[in-house]
Amino acid sequence: MKRMTFRLFLSLLLLVAGMTRAGAEEQLPPKLQKLTDEAYHYYSSRETEKFFEAANRIKNATEFSDYQETYYRVCCYEAIYTFEYVNRNQGVALAHTIFHHAKSNDSNIGMYFAMFTLGSIRETSGNNDMAEKSFRQALELKEKYLPDMSAAPCYLGLCEIALRKKDYDEVQVNARKTLNEPKAIPMNLITAWSYKCLVRFHQGDSLGFEEAYKEREQLMQKYGGQGGLFGELINVYQAKNRKQWQLALQRTDKLIHQQNKCEQKADIYEHIGDLSQALYWQKRSKEVADSVQSSESRSQMNEFDTELSITYAENETKEQQLANERLMLTSGGTIAAIVIAFLSFIVYRRNKHMKHLESVNHELQKAYDQLEDTTAAKERIESELRIARDIQKRMLPHVFPRRNDVDIYAMMTPAKEVGGDLYAYALLDDLLYFCVGDVSGKGVPAALFMAEVTRMFRTLVDSHPTPEAIATRLNHALVEDNEQGMFVTMFIGLIDLKTGHMEYCNAGHNPPLLNGEYMQMESNAPIGLWPELDFAGEAVDDMHGKTLFVYTDGINEAENIHHEQFGNDRLQALLRKNWGDARQTSETIHKAVEEFVGDAEPSDDLTKMCIIMK
Repeated sequence: MKRMTFRLFLSLLLLVAGMTRAGAEEQLPPKLQKLTDEAYHYYSSRETEKFFEAANRIKNATEFSDYQETYYRVCCYEAIYTFEYVNRNQGVALAHTIFHHAKSNDSNIGMYFAMFTLGSIRETSGNNDMAEKSFRQALELKEKYLPDMSAAPCYLGLCEIALRKKDYDEVQVNARKTLNEPKAIPMNLITAWSYKCLVRFHQGDSLGFEEAYKEREQLMQKYGGQGGLFGELINVYQAKNRKQWQLALQRTDKLIHQQNKCEQKADIYEHIGDLSQALYWQKRSKEVADSVQSSESRSQMNEFDTELSITYAENETKEQQLANERLMLTSGGTIAAIVIAFLSFIVYRRNKHMKHLESVNHELQKAYDQLEDTTAAKERIESELRIARDIQKRMLPHVFPRRNDVDIYAMMTPAKEVGGDLYAYALLDDLLYFCVGDVSGKGVPAALFMAEVTRMFRTLVDSHPTPEAIATRLNHALVEDNEQGMFVTMFIGLIDLKTGHMEYCNAGHNPPLLNGEYMQMESNAPIGLWPELDFAGEAVDDMHGKTLFVYTDGINEAENIHHEQFGNDRLQALLRKNWGDARQTSETIHKAVEEFVGDAEPSDDLTKMCIIMK
């Protein structure tokens, strides 16, 4: 026991001395520095063969040298690059190799990069919680043993996780920590500014995005970088920030990362209005994401994570054994021997426990793989419904005009994954077109019918027709090839904002409330049922100073657990009060319905539009 502990004590002294030199690397030899710069350049520009060639030359030059930080760093980026762009299983295998090399050489700096690599791979796979754990472990190791080591890569990994969680403040914090790291390499600095660009884009800060983009460009010119870990992606965001959609599409073709390419194309096509292409690329994105979480690579990563946990425990044990040796040298033997015997028993139990954990992990992995086979189809269906729900929500306007003469606000909450309600508006100079509709049926068929009606309404208003003409043309188009017999009730309106004159057509829809009173109107048939119908329109002479509230029957027919309906009277009583602006009025009604329904299952979509003329 004494000899084993002494050898451990000696190796630990040598390890600390070696790591101090490695962590304090200030300047590489010129030839090695040039080769390192080339490798990072090839990494950023995705020149695969050249990158691997440069990486191998660096590893051969540094593996048995004093430049261990450089050796493990290039191994790390080689594994991450392989996982992202070449082969996921090979990438995990390379990460495993880093771990075993570090373990066999008692290298803390190697274990730092092994944990960082695992965190990066897990983050790429979408396993954010485990990725964050790995990055935090790497940072703990750095703080404990490697004070001169750069923590920038871990901070950037935490940036990505926070970005996915939409915790933009946390992204900014970790980006700032990266920029403040004294040993951060140029690619890290460029990537930190890339995250600042993304935060400002997602926060809708167009000017702030351009400022961050300029800082990033200056760094790239200074260091000759290719965009850090983001490459062309930030240029895609720049085109989107400037609403140059065709340019953004062209730039997506340069993206190497397939999931980024699919996600960006889906988002851009949504803005353009090509919903079929948007849905196609959303599905492609899901397929790519599923391929990342393949059973084989997940199994490899779980085994790797288990080995790291065991090694982490073993390192704690080694430290405890070293402390025991010191205690034995200073305390004289008997007490120390008792303590060491007790701690040795603890170590034995811990090792046994870790082996048990390995066995449990293996069994859990087998069970998970079996479960995955039986639930894959269900997950795909649920995923596609979520995609459809997101697309449908983004089809509906979320930004409303701020004017002195009119205040408008609308909102829709589907009862299921996707809904059949719709609303839309178009402001053409001083003419405000608007509509609220309710498609028959539920689920995906109703959602598709709703999307078609919304698209046709937006197209028709460009020629400035009357509301009854819009209803007639919609009916003519929707009746054709309508084998399922679907239809839509709609209230279609047109307000001249100068005169206050409103024309409207009610196609089988609930009567809206005007200043808290239900409007009396012509009863037209719903749209899509019968061909060759002529819809009748009506008018209100002056809307100035009046509030119009249009809604679907999910509001007044909402039921609580006692099967009691919210009803027309409750709705009218609420709308006879002045709730302020259009948004406050809509949200007040929505909250009242939700509180009334309580724990009951929602039976229909909730849609409302409020227009206040001033």
